[in-house]
Amino acid sequence: MKPWGSMKLNIYGESHSELLGLTMEVPKGVALDEELIFRDIARRKSGMIGSTPRRESDIPIYVSGVTGGVTNGDILNVRFENADIRSADYNKTRALPRPSHCDYPAYVKYGYMPSGGGRFSGRLTLPLVFAGAVARQILRDKGVAVGSHYLKIGNVSDSAFDPLHTSSAQLCALRQKDFPTISPEAGTDMKAAISALKGDSLGGCVELCALGLPVGLGGELWGGLESSISSLMYAIPGVKAVEFGAGTEFAAMHGSLANDGLRINGGVITFESNNSGGIQAGMANGAPIIVRVTFRPTPSIALPQHTIDLDSMQNADIAVSGRHDGCIALRGLAAGEAALLLAILDAFMEEA
Repeated sequence: MKPWGSMKLNIYGESHSELLGLTMEVPKGVALDEELIFRDIARRKSGMIGSTPRRESDIPIYVSGVTGGVTNGDILNVRFENADIRSADYNKTRALPRPSHCDYPAYVKYGYMPSGGGRFSGRLTLPLVFAGAVARQILRDKGVAVGSHYLKIGNVSDSAFDPLHTSSAQLCALRQKDFPTISPEAGTDMKAAISALKGDSLGGCVELCALGLPVGLGGELWGGLESSISSLMYAIPGVKAVEFGAGTEFAAMHGSLANDGLRINGGVITFESNNSGGIQAGMANGAPIIVRVTFRPTPSIALPQHTIDLDSMQNADIAVSGRHDGCIALRGLAAGEAALLLAILDAFMEEA
């Protein structure tokens, strides 16, 4: 697989392989903050309401690129062990493609359906989150802060970020929460909606914010911030929509309302609104970066669904057993933050 970005990020392994991990180019002299790294990893681990019961230690094993806890300029190679593997869960359905999963197109492309999703599994967001944690450390020294919350789970919505006045303190506080919402009541209602699932699943939307980007960071065409951020977001399994600022609401707006007016306040350039989501023409404009990422409901559900039997080429039904998230947006939040962090770091590296 072709590496991504200036850091040449590559992720290897599969859901049910013995190991998975990543390689990436990291500047020399970065003292890895283990507490920060383990906090980000913990935010995508199973155990929260609505997540898979699969249990993994998710302890990073440093193969190269680190000496005494500090990056040494070599390629950073980090592995994670897969221990809680139950491939037998998929034996009964080896010829039955799970609806809306990778199974059917993977079967046509490769001649088999990968166990547990293989390379297409959400398990591969673990090395992505680790890479994002390293990017968070580097960006922290540049004054960049990134945070997020669950904006919508099912029919329950949280308060949105203030597009002009979200603070780094608020982002930090959300990152410390086990179930990050701005409104505590929304969090309670979201948990109730997930608990009420009976073999089904729910979709969700995560809202992310980045502060501290210098004006002009980014570029044109595929070198723009929106292009870079979106390319990594769509590498996260289950992501079906990415929008910036007003997003799809632009379709109903007039330009007179959509445009973000500029003013001088106390000698400082400010904006009257932030419908652009902090990005204009692929470049940061100094306002908060606001991104919303929508996750589809988990396709692996216990309710009966229509499929086909690839052995007999007959219609069939399937009810997916095994261990699956009731709402992939919950653990997808950590992966979304990682993608945003890596895309911002990549923009800095492009201009270095």
